[in-house]
Amino acid sequence: MRKRWNDMKYNEDLDCWIVFWGDNTGYKVRCGDWFDLHLGDGRKLSCRMELGKQWFIVVGRNDTRLYLKPNETYQVDI
Repeated sequence: MRKRWNDMKYNEDLDCWIVFWGDNTGYKVRCGDWFDLHLGDGRKLSCRMELGKQWFIVVGRNDTRLYLKPNETYQVDI
């Protein structure tokens, strides 16, 4: 059984975000991919990955954009 939350880190060489599974393999996140972003205290946010000049996530009915910080590690379930 895999763990619920996995690290998602930016790879500058590939210019993409990668979700790392526990066995050191990874998944390259693509535009349009949906996932849950861990916010802490058992809260999560369903979002969609998109790319303009920078990578960002889209959330909510109004398609609110939140830009990701390449130097951060995010906890996701994809």
